[in-house]
Amino acid sequence: MRHTRTCMILLVAASLFLLVASPVLAQPKGGALMDQDVFTPISKGYDLVRDGKYDAAKFEFESAVKKDRYNPFALNNLAVLEERAGRLNDAMAFLKDATTHAADYKDKVVQTCFVGGGCLAVKPVRGAADKSEIAPIIQENISKLEAKMKVQATPASPGSPPPVTPPPKTK
Repeated sequence: MRHTRTCMILLVAASLFLLVASPVLAQPKGGALMDQDVFTPISKGYDLVRDGKYDAAKFEFESAVKKDRYNPFALNNLAVLEERAGRLNDAMAFLKDATTHAADYKDKVVQTCFVGGGCLAVKPVRGAADKSEIAPIIQENISKLEAKMKVQATPASPGSPPPVTPPPKTK
């Protein structure tokens, strides 16, 4: 009886661990390729971008992010779509999130394209590179977007309060 109870407790503890750790486990570590259920919508989304079907592509990239929150391929491509739509602050937020684990993703980049903006959309391929191929693309996209924001004088995102200026003094 005692052995059965101990086994039940260990089984429940192991189940809880897997439930809590599963989002972390979804992220490739040490050069592993991304899971197929994340790779497929990113690849499909890229093809939709190339066909000009941006809403459908966005759905695919969002689907990948739901399975792998910081997937740099999906986040980069979402940023490209946001930049194209003129939502530069949203695009920058996606790119900043994409840098979180970009170095851990060793999937090769097979194609890049412009989508009417300055940033590059990317398509992964099933194959491991020696180092992250997506990380430098994300950094390049951040640089391009920062330059574009500076030229267009895009205001800071709502998370940053505007500078406080005192009201003019009256006599």
